[in-house]
Amino acid sequence: MTHSQHHKPKHCLRQLTEQESLVIHADFDPDEMGCLLVIRKFCQSFAPQTTDAWTHGFFTAESIWGEVNGPMIAHRLMHVLQAMRASRLSVFSFSTPDCPVCSQVLTEHERRLITAIRFVRQGRPEQAALQLLLLCEGNPTEVVMERLQDLSTAFTFARELACPGDLAQAAYQ
Repeated sequence: MTHSQHHKPKHCLRQLTEQESLVIHADFDPDEMGCLLVIRKFCQSFAPQTTDAWTHGFFTAESIWGEVNGPMIAHRLMHVLQAMRASRLSVFSFSTPDCPVCSQVLTEHERRLITAIRFVRQGRPEQAALQLLLLCEGNPTEVVMERLQDLSTAFTFARELACPGDLAQAAYQ
């Protein structure tokens, strides 16, 4: 399940909670920022007001990582989300990417997931496992970890085969 912190941009009165921070303070690299945006698009399609935002997630991934790598990374991110959603009992809180105010807010759940992605990509599975344990509320996380490993492999593959014109290519150099 997912829960969007969604307000109309014109009337957005979003205030940070204790567990939230601003995205700019997260020190995410370009790939992690891309993951956050794609995850948010995917989560919009899981929210009660179901949309086709998942398609925008794939288009966003393609614009970030290119025609070859974008869909592969988006596919792996969807698998991570589905595994995480199957493990959690409560809703996954995320900030809507469509509101200029809300999109600047990083929820605790988003932070833990992106941090787990970072740790797996850095070869630090023990630290990733701790983030997943907290994110998944003590429920089994083995499948989520496997999906994170698959995502990490996709980034390695993308780095090795960076296509000219990929916006994230500079991050791989």
